[in-house]
Amino acid sequence: MTEKHPLSGYKKDDNGVLWIWSYVGQARVKMGYKVKSLLHYEQSSYQQISIVDTKWYGKMLVLDGTPQISTGEGFIYNEMISHVPIITHSNPKKVAMIGGGDCGPAREAMKYDGIQQIDVVEIDPKVTEICRTWLTSASCYDGETRLNMIHRDGIDWIQEHKGVYDVLIIDRPDPVGPGKKLFQPDFYQYVYNSLKDDGVVVFQSGSPYYNTSTLQGTIKNLKELFPIVRTYLVTIPLFPCGIWSFTIASKKMDPLQADLTKLEHTDTQYIDPEIFRASFVLPKYIKEIVDGKDS
Repeated sequence: MTEKHPLSGYKKDDNGVLWIWSYVGQARVKMGYKVKSLLHYEQSSYQQISIVDTKWYGKMLVLDGTPQISTGEGFIYNEMISHVPIITHSNPKKVAMIGGGDCGPAREAMKYDGIQQIDVVEIDPKVTEICRTWLTSASCYDGETRLNMIHRDGIDWIQEHKGVYDVLIIDRPDPVGPGKKLFQPDFYQYVYNSLKDDGVVVFQSGSPYYNTSTLQGTIKNLKELFPIVRTYLVTIPLFPCGIWSFTIASKKMDPLQADLTKLEHTDTQYIDPEIFRASFVLPKYIKEIVDGKDS
């Protein structure tokens, strides 16, 4: 295996200014992020992990040279991947997350007093450690007895849990390298099996603009197992092309019938009942993708 060059994705311009460059092959787009300072860098057993300070996005988590989330706009992703499935379920007690080692979605789940258990499964313990040092202080979790950090491969872990969870949040990476396993049909079956009879799951399902196959594959696999499958949209400023999708699947409960009076949004920055409802309204070109009319 060829050893990766240190600081993958980073490059200085002619003026000596450091940038992160993220290349999206499908869209033939390269997006640059100007770096004020490199705060931390190390190679874990799984990946390169760095934290940078940027003028526009604030502190940013970068994995293998690809920006993941920032303090400036990370609330958008975290709120929309967590509140929607939690509210779709009528009375969630046990919630689990695969990915999300920065614990952003977990912090949103903590806002619901009725939730009794929050399990976060992150393969790389260094991600959790570094995020708690640089992004969200570990003190934010003091006294939070419901949170359980599990540093294991999500594929192995989920097969050991059947009929356990009310809500699952699958914050998976891009379908490359080890992350490909989280896009295989077997994984969707493991997810279905791990949910209770009225369970709800949400998947990060990619950009509907340039990751059409990812979105359609997610929908196809979920529809083979779940009676209710719906895609909703969000705009993520950090991600190239901006528009992003999540796909929610449920054994019994329809997000369009959710009781939005239960939505804990007094201290959110993005989601509220109107945004919840509006996120499920799809443009015509995305409706065609969801219906399998585009590939």
